[in-house]
Amino acid sequence: MLPKQNRLKKNKQFSYIYKHGQVKHENKLSMSYIKTKYNPYKIGFTVSKKIGNSVTRSKVKRMLREACRIELHHFNEGFNYIFIAREGIDQENFNSIREKIVALLKKAGLYVENSPEGKI
Repeated sequence: MLPKQNRLKKNKQFSYIYKHGQVKHENKLSMSYIKTKYNPYKIGFTVSKKIGNSVTRSKVKRMLREACRIELHHFNEGFNYIFIAREGIDQENFNSIREKIVALLKKAGLYVENSPEGKI
């Protein structure tokens, strides 16, 4: 599970990032991000009702959260992130979702390669 200080929860924060942030797209997953001046960077997740029923949406969110938790030490700490699930992501397995998150971070230039290990 993501540490509490790294969770994006408030609707106001989501709206601000959607409105002012930049967006990168990967197959079946998108990422919106914005520079932040606050120290504990935050990550949020959005899964729309187009994905499936509540069980399916919850499963997708759990996989996204776990993939981000594993890759947490590779995130650039100066940004807040929202990962947006697109149709068809419920057919993907965990490893492909993790690879998509890494690909989005690299595409945005926010992937930190040489970070201290053991920060999980």
